[in-house]
Amino acid sequence: MHQSKPDAAGQSVLPTSQDPRFRNRNLQWMRAIAALFVLLYHASVYLDQITGESAFLRVFDGRFGLIGVAIFFAISGYLMAEILPKVDPWRFLLHRVVRIYPIFLIVLLSLLLVRRRLDEVDLWAVTLVPVGEGRIYYLGVEWTLLFETTFYVFLFICSLLGLRHRLHWIAGLWLVVITVGTFAYSSVQSVLTPRIELLPIMSVNAAFAAGLLIPRLRASGLFQPALATLAVGILLLSGVFSFGVDRLVASAAAILLVGLVVSNRLHGAGRPGVVSRIADRYGDWSYALYLCHAPLVVAIYLKHPPLPGWGLWCLAVLVPLLVAIPYGIIDLALYRFLKAWVDRSSKTTAALLASLYTAFFVAVAATASLFSTGPTPQLNRQPIAKPVPPPAETAVPTLVPDPVAPQTLAPSPSVP
Repeated sequence: MHQSKPDAAGQSVLPTSQDPRFRNRNLQWMRAIAALFVLLYHASVYLDQITGESAFLRVFDGRFGLIGVAIFFAISGYLMAEILPKVDPWRFLLHRVVRIYPIFLIVLLSLLLVRRRLDEVDLWAVTLVPVGEGRIYYLGVEWTLLFETTFYVFLFICSLLGLRHRLHWIAGLWLVVITVGTFAYSSVQSVLTPRIELLPIMSVNAAFAAGLLIPRLRASGLFQPALATLAVGILLLSGVFSFGVDRLVASAAAILLVGLVVSNRLHGAGRPGVVSRIADRYGDWSYALYLCHAPLVVAIYLKHPPLPGWGLWCLAVLVPLLVAIPYGIIDLALYRFLKAWVDRSSKTTAALLASLYTAFFVAVAATASLFSTGPTPQLNRQPIAKPVPPPAETAVPTLVPDPVAPQTLAPSPSVP
């Protein structure tokens, strides 16, 4: 059976030479839709926060962000469950590292160059290691990558311990820990950038953990088409409960949707149409879109071209979709090159590099937990506008001249 290649948001990236008929087009489209949901939410919430126009936020509310992130995490969990037993732990981790960091650094660097503020980079934040609140995350979405990197290091350690064929037991135990943590530590569930000791009990991880169970649940025949109705029903309940429970609800809906997608593979008959090809491409480019969209949305609203509210919103959706194209092309080309290099490297080299990354990750996380990372850097700039970030976001994306101070707010259903 053909195995696809996963990316940082839990996505499978297929070589250009592969026949599109062998793609799981449903999964491609789901990734594209998940990225679009997050874009629609941020375009709407920042329009409300910066211009006061709330009409779009009443439609594309926090549920779009919740389910978008949950789908990405569920896909990631599913793909890791498929891949981990079939590859050595060293290359598994290195594949994840070369998937996450290169395009992240490229997008971040390009943003800092546009602003001519290279000296403002927060090195603690750039590590993508969970170091707690108070750092500056310039793209406004890096918090999910802190969970991704921790998830991959955790699976790497499980593989080293010989547990890669026991993922269903690990996932089940983790889901119990998450559920208990969600109710026992409800006040911390809205913290998007926790220190590493809090991360395992965060409810957002439920999509990762349950995603690890999808292959086994699929083999049992659980994912029947009728469950799509149940998934939608569960999703509609999101926003009714506390923030942590809403995360669990979104994760349950995401698991059903991803399970249905991977259980009902759609093979294209003949050449796919234009819409199918566009959806396929944006599935491949969804990580790049996710990384670049928030600063672009904020920049458009701050520039405030002479357009009505609906025109600004449409522009804020269209521009990231276009900018994501070159980033997505670079992203996939770079990943294929680096992954091929990892595959060609000797086992000794792979083990050394993976060990160095793990040691770095543990050292940074431990330092942040034991000694903290110090005060948030004070940026010297003239404030022109100071929009309030969506609740529980730790920083407004860059291009905002004077970001608001990091804050921890009460749980809110309108946070992705």
